[in-house]
Amino acid sequence: MKILFLTSRIPYPPDRGDKVRTLFLMRQLASLGELTLVSLVNSHTDKQAMKVMQEEIPEVRFVEHGLFQAMRNMLKNIFRKLPFQVAYYQNPKLKNLLTNLLAENEYDLVYCHLIRMVPYADLARASNVILDYTDCISLEYTRRLEHLKGLRKLFFTVEAKRTSDYEIQVADHFSENWVISPVDIAHLGLKNHHRSVLMPNQVRIPEVLQEHEFAWRLIFTGNMSVPHNIMAAQNVCKKIMPALIKKYPLLKFFIVGAEPSAEVKALDNVNHTTVLGYVEDLYAELMASDIFIAPMYFSAGIQNKALEAMACGLPVITTPNVASSLDANDEVELLVAADNYAFVQKVEQLIENPESLAQIGKSGQALVRKKYSRDAVTELIAERINHIMSLR
Repeated sequence: MKILFLTSRIPYPPDRGDKVRTLFLMRQLASLGELTLVSLVNSHTDKQAMKVMQEEIPEVRFVEHGLFQAMRNMLKNIFRKLPFQVAYYQNPKLKNLLTNLLAENEYDLVYCHLIRMVPYADLARASNVILDYTDCISLEYTRRLEHLKGLRKLFFTVEAKRTSDYEIQVADHFSENWVISPVDIAHLGLKNHHRSVLMPNQVRIPEVLQEHEFAWRLIFTGNMSVPHNIMAAQNVCKKIMPALIKKYPLLKFFIVGAEPSAEVKALDNVNHTTVLGYVEDLYAELMASDIFIAPMYFSAGIQNKALEAMACGLPVITTPNVASSLDANDEVELLVAADNYAFVQKVEQLIENPESLAQIGKSGQALVRKKYSRDAVTELIAERINHIMSLR
């Protein structure tokens, strides 16, 4: 097979959810034949990642996309109906590159990551094209509105409507649409769409879990430059930990993840909080902890961070929107808390009931093994590719 893999962000390093997904999918598709990776890049910040991808994938094409060009695109888009995130990634050089590649090659399969790349995928509609929506982005924008004020709220109100319209508008353009969770596919309006299917993230499951005594350690992980992760970390540090450390003075909270923003760095040493930033071995930090806490009130899609914690046997406390996306049951595979007060109660519940803490951790890992393991998702990918190619 000849495969074209199209993405707006180079899929390396896997330091955020979208890159974890695209790197895995790219490697799975590369195993099926000859894959060409085409990605927008910032040659300054992506220099090492570009080198790694060039060593791994024989055919790569990188196109520079700078901030100046992106901002100019945004200004030109003010009086149009195109979502700003689609306009942001418009790049004439990428369009020309793809036009030439498609003229010179007959691709059996084209993978397009996110709706922001749809204008480029449209050029390849003579081939079998997969549009990977991943999340329902308009849902995240809508959930974010209640946490915003002023011009930011106005912007995201407009962007949510534009994005929602665009998401449904492009659903019939391609051979198949992949969506990450039941919640997202329902909000996209594609639950009964004949060419839209669920394609969850895969998660590595440790072969051996480290046994340890209760360490009085809460943890939250993720890319710490992303708004919903920043707000979650702030909620735990400033609103949840003060109540907990009054009762449990030994309790500590660890924030782990790449690119911590200034707001996140400011939490270090506040209310027993430690900001570790990027770590080489995320699973080691998870398995050294006791409870994963994730008050994520406006995220969409499947949160890999929760799956990774569950894979390590860690009991997860999170919000209803995250739990429903994982198709996990409250008090069985994880604990659900709707507000900061409930998070305090749920942490106390686990601390006071070690048997419940252990059982929820085991049940969570069993769920990950069944639905989100590498084997389960690899089998699903093969099934979908065979289906798409048979239709051709």
